[in-house]
Amino acid sequence: MQTQEVFSLKNYTDNESLKTNVHLSTLFIHISSHRISCSIASDNQKALYSLRILELHSGDIYKNNLTGLKNLFDSFQFDYSDVAATKIIIESVNHAFVPEPLFTAEKAASFLKLSAPVSSDHEILFNRIKKNIVSVFAVEHDFYSALKTLFPQADLLHEAEQLLNIVSEQKDPADTLFVHLNKNYLHIIQFKNNGLHYFNSFMSEADTDIIYFILSVAELLKIPSDKMNVLLFGNVSNNSSLTGLMKKYIPYVELMKRPEQFTYPASFREFQEQQNYLQISSLLCAS
Repeated sequence: MQTQEVFSLKNYTDNESLKTNVHLSTLFIHISSHRISCSIASDNQKALYSLRILELHSGDIYKNNLTGLKNLFDSFQFDYSDVAATKIIIESVNHAFVPEPLFTAEKAASFLKLSAPVSSDHEILFNRIKKNIVSVFAVEHDFYSALKTLFPQADLLHEAEQLLNIVSEQKDPADTLFVHLNKNYLHIIQFKNNGLHYFNSFMSEADTDIIYFILSVAELLKIPSDKMNVLLFGNVSNNSSLTGLMKKYIPYVELMKRPEQFTYPASFREFQEQQNYLQISSLLCAS
């Protein structure tokens, strides 16, 4: 059983707006091995009313059984049954995009095994998404069963699907790489000619790993070294050692700005715009 001592909880909420609009809103639950983030947003109002973040100090959220997972969600102290719909976004490297013409449900696991660690203990899931792409991903079976018990009507997505939505909203110059950082891995994406040109995930332990993977991908994609532009978002600060190191090797490094078409609680000023970017951009995957 998880206790208060093993995690921290942050709450960025416009309580008045949330109370008024919760029944028309969607709950987005982002889950990684060390963090659960719950955001509540309204597509009709184009507004995000709440972001609550629970971060484990130790342990692995994906190893929780039903009781442990329920205790974690109870810690948010909010009745999530009040919302109109729920979407759960899995954050992991256990993912692959497959072209629709090549995909069959029976071979979903085989496609995933080409690029991600998968075992018999995993539940293989897939979603058909825009631009003739199928998103295939895996979660541990016991964890998946616990999620479906707690949120039986929820849609399950992978963060790569949301990243694809986010990147497709941006301009797509050929020399730009979108880099999303998680705690111990990163995704590198290139969107070219209005379509997904490159997507890959890499495990990382140090800033130098991140630089190495970015430069290796740029070389693979034949991006001229003097023209490469990196748009950076996720688990990174604008004054971190990583951003300083990147600027030594990469000509243009920018931090993503949160979507201007949505409104947010005033307390969102407490963190930088590129941080918690997936959570605050939840409305981009609302449809």
